[in-house]
Amino acid sequence: MTSGTPDLGSQLAKIKGAKVIKSFCYTCPWQCPTEVFVRDGKVVYHKGNPESPNNIGSRCAKGMASWYVTQDPDRLKFPLLRTNAKGGPGQFKRVSWDEAFAFIADKLKHIKDKWGPEAVAFTCHHDPNSHFYWHLLRDLYGSPNMYTHTSGCEQDRRAACLTLFGHVFPMHDFANSRYVMLWGMNMLGANQGLWESRALMEAKNKGCKLVVVDPNFTETAQKADEWVPIQPGTDGAMALAMCRVIIDDNLYDSDFVNKYCEGFAGFRDHVRDKGYTPQWAEPICGIPAATITRLAREFASTKPAMSAIFKGSGYYTNGADAGRACYILDAITGELDKPGNLHLKDWAPLAPAVNIPEDAKGKATKPPLHIAMGYPLAPDLPNARLPNAVINADPYPVKALFVQSTNPVMSDPNRDAVQEMFKQLELAVTCEIYMSETALESDIVLPETSFYEHAEIRQGMWLGPEVVLCQPAVAPPGEAKPAYEIVKGIAQKMGWGQYFPYEKWEDWGELMMKDIPMSLAELKQKGFWAGPIRYHRVPEGLATPSTKVEIYSKAYADAGFDPYPVYRERSVKPDAQYPLQVTHSKFSMHCNIVTQNNPYLMEICGENWVEINTLDAQKYGIQDDSYVVVESPKDQIKIKAKVVEGLVPGCVSIRHGHGFGHWAMGTHAKGKGAHSNNLMDSYTNPITGANCYNECKVRVRPA
Repeated sequence: MTSGTPDLGSQLAKIKGAKVIKSFCYTCPWQCPTEVFVRDGKVVYHKGNPESPNNIGSRCAKGMASWYVTQDPDRLKFPLLRTNAKGGPGQFKRVSWDEAFAFIADKLKHIKDKWGPEAVAFTCHHDPNSHFYWHLLRDLYGSPNMYTHTSGCEQDRRAACLTLFGHVFPMHDFANSRYVMLWGMNMLGANQGLWESRALMEAKNKGCKLVVVDPNFTETAQKADEWVPIQPGTDGAMALAMCRVIIDDNLYDSDFVNKYCEGFAGFRDHVRDKGYTPQWAEPICGIPAATITRLAREFASTKPAMSAIFKGSGYYTNGADAGRACYILDAITGELDKPGNLHLKDWAPLAPAVNIPEDAKGKATKPPLHIAMGYPLAPDLPNARLPNAVINADPYPVKALFVQSTNPVMSDPNRDAVQEMFKQLELAVTCEIYMSETALESDIVLPETSFYEHAEIRQGMWLGPEVVLCQPAVAPPGEAKPAYEIVKGIAQKMGWGQYFPYEKWEDWGELMMKDIPMSLAELKQKGFWAGPIRYHRVPEGLATPSTKVEIYSKAYADAGFDPYPVYRERSVKPDAQYPLQVTHSKFSMHCNIVTQNNPYLMEICGENWVEINTLDAQKYGIQDDSYVVVESPKDQIKIKAKVVEGLVPGCVSIRHGHGFGHWAMGTHAKGKGAHSNNLMDSYTNPITGANCYNECKVRVRPA
């Protein structure tokens, strides 16, 4: 573009007679910066922000279809109060916001007086505006139980990164890598981050070898140089065996491990004493010892290299140590935080949106739930254990639950237990854009705005430090309110209104941007701020107790676990009665609660299915595209079957297992597909508290 030439966004705005607003898409957690075109109060077009490093102007199908949420007639529009008794689908009446705020405030005061502030818990889906609830419920009310949905996502990965590297969420510098090994990580299937997916394919085109270790021949495996069809839940065995080869063959980076790793010598003795050889791993993983040995030597001798996980190696009770073992491959080869490695990104210095004085803060009398439950290493709430706290007051009574932008009745394992939990709560508040399955179980439902209708300022998911901005583009439906206005309304009823003094979102936006080298006005014009990408932070010291990569984890030892990763069998194994192992995978067309009621996405992918290997299909009389019954010891579902060759025999893959089969939500979502989460019991990783969705055995028969 030559100097003085209008940019594409300005030209399009002129052609369409529309106003262009810089924002971002929050259909999935990767928040790609966007340009939203608005005319006559409606979104008429939107595209990626071409200046953004996150997506370089591109969008995924989910993002392109996301505008529908602004016009969906099924959206929640007014506060709703339950009128019938708990124990069945809720019946609701419309109330005013003033009535809703007063109802919640009265309940909160009663619960605190009788049970203490820790009897209130909050859970959400990593929405940055959730921090307004944190300021209210944590800082002022005193509850220590502010959580997100991580136990249903990448909790094992997060715990591994925190204990090894002191980093909550490393990124992937695929663009500069020459060898990438992904363990159960389907980058191209779930479209996690467009810039990462694009970088991975560009690196591959330049000669980077891509190896995918996965029981399923996923979209990413189909593009890989090598697919390693591992037995489900055995990633840790293969990774530990690879570590053993690298150590025995002296292929490790001795300078790096001596300077920057804690406990390498002990780990060397550990893998030898445990007998973690490729020959030991072969019958466990179903991968020939020669293949494991070759991959270990390739990985260690090709630089830059990266071993990475996300969810796939988790979802089992042995997933925590599997994740650590996969990342230790990076550590012992010295392949960490250099170009082409796992990247320990810097975060932007965003300030809090609300400042609560120290003398106004409430004080909890009990530890956070995850600590009291016996999960000191859990980076987030062990969601599958929450029903026990509510129903049995173990470890202490929980009487109120706030749920924002997430749907635990739909997404957590063991739906029966979750529904019983809501029945026992004295106060269940759901803050949502749709009447979700969780909303149906709640006492009061508050209609929130979508990302097209409110402001958010948050950390960007890119290699460098980044701030991304979401701006209100259109008016919300009915009386829907953004989180910051809902919290302010409750706070005023609690007598804390003075701590939320903002009149418009720019007031708190200015506070958040005070340490960023860009003004809020400039951010509104550009849509994002991005700082420089830095590498080689390991010598500067990491945010671990030793300031080194902690191959030996004192935190594990202090919690009563082996300080080095060990391999244990998963908890649920197929048997003669239930001969198939369940795994779960996601769709590229769907994510979270906002896509299943989108008619455009549902036209592309209108129901989920279960994949079954050709040999197993022949054995059990299953035809492709026919409906089958999948039955566990706990429950059964009817679901469409896809017969495939690219799946390890003896296991089935339920696609988007907790995203379909809605019995609420809206006209396009209701009744479509099958909900698999009640097939499984409440298995939790004993170290991290992660939900173990794959700890489930089933049998399959024609419907």
